[in-house]
Amino acid sequence: MGIGTAEELALAEVKAEEAMKRTTVEGTDADPEPEVPMVVSKCPYTGHAQERPRDARDPVVWTREAFERLRLVPLIARPLARNTVERFAREHGFWRVTTRVMDENKQAMIEADEFDMDTMLVMFKELQAKQLKAAAEGVDGLTPEMRRFIEEAKASGVTRCPIRDIEEQAGKCPVDFRTVSPEEAKRAIEEFARKES
Repeated sequence: MGIGTAEELALAEVKAEEAMKRTTVEGTDADPEPEVPMVVSKCPYTGHAQERPRDARDPVVWTREAFERLRLVPLIARPLARNTVERFAREHGFWRVTTRVMDENKQAMIEADEFDMDTMLVMFKELQAKQLKAAAEGVDGLTPEMRRFIEEAKASGVTRCPIRDIEEQAGKCPVDFRTVSPEEAKRAIEEFARKES
C-alpha cells in the first residue's frame, strides 16, 4: 500500500511516544518573561543543583498550553512537529514555546509555502495509518476536506500521489536534504547537474 504496513506504522507510533518523553514542559503562556531566563543544572556526580543563565545548549521549554496543542497533532507526526517548532524557536531567539510561538511558526511555514520532505512523509504516513484503521473498521477513512482535495487533484490531471515516490527518489538524490540548508542543497544539485552534462 505504498509507504508502510500496519506493523511499521505501529512501530513508528511507539518510537514517537518515546521521543515525546524528552519534551520539557514548564509553566504557562501567562507566566511573565524573565529578564534573564535561568535554568537549573545538576552535577552528575554530586547531584548539587545550581541555577545559571540559559544558553543555546539548554533544551527549549514548552508551556503547558503549547504542549497540549502539540498533543493534538497525530502521534506519529508529533516529534517532527515538536522539532520543527523548536528549530523555529531557536532560530528566532525564543527559549520557550508558547502558543504564540506555535502560531508564528505555522504562519512562517504558510508564507514560505514549503514543508520539508520529512514533514510531508510523516503527514502521508499519518493519513495512511488513518486509512488502514478505517479499512479495518469498514468505514471511509477520508475527511470531506481530504476527499474534496483528492477530487480536485484528479480533475486537474493528477493520477497518482507523488509522495509515494519521494522516499525512493530521495535515496537516489546526491544531497541529503535533512542535513543541509536550502542554499547548500541548491549548490550541490547545480554542481551535480554540471558534472552529469
